[in-house]
Amino acid sequence: MIEAKVIAHSVAHDDRGNHGPELFTLALKYPRFIHSEFMTHRVFSRNAASSRAIPVSKMIEQVRNEPAMPIYWGSNKPGMQAGDELEGTALENAKFWWLRAATQAAEVAEAMAKDGLHKQVANRVLEPFQIMQTVVTATEWENFFQLRISEFAQPEIKALAVAMKEAMTNSTPFQMPYGEYHVPYVTAEERDEYKSRKDWRTLCMV
Repeated sequence: MIEAKVIAHSVAHDDRGNHGPELFTLALKYPRFIHSEFMTHRVFSRNAASSRAIPVSKMIEQVRNEPAMPIYWGSNKPGMQAGDELEGTALENAKFWWLRAATQAAEVAEAMAKDGLHKQVANRVLEPFQIMQTVVTATEWENFFQLRISEFAQPEIKALAVAMKEAMTNSTPFQMPYGEYHVPYVTAEERDEYKSRKDWRTLCMV
């Protein structure tokens, strides 16, 4: 449910050995219920799947087959951090009620769609159980990792940050000459082909 993959990793340099900051683009998968926390990091450039764009049937299928769920079922206590994880019957009940809510949300969205309601409304009742697909690009990551890889962070966004950092650590940057572009989702063959034509505009559009 929580995944991070480096799509492009570049560092600009010139013939004199000067170089710029490392630039990463990652494809992320995570529960929608932590999306608002992810969006608070303003140094990120990002784009995410939209409830207004995805057909209701696809959202219903995802919620029924792979509903977004907490990874830590903490007990209630004052403050922003949960207590010890529930155990036994209490834990089983919490998971049961969560899945029941997901099932009911899917049934309601399906009924709305059958009555002709647009997906920009019907999909909203599914959002607590949706999984986000997000693309993020940035050069500045230290503050994000400091805040989110922390005992004080919500477990789901901590798991996302750990997955992102691991993916970035294991990535090798493309040594990008000055004047070229960081172009995610473009293959090396496509880069060479369009570079020979001096057609960076098309690559940037891709």
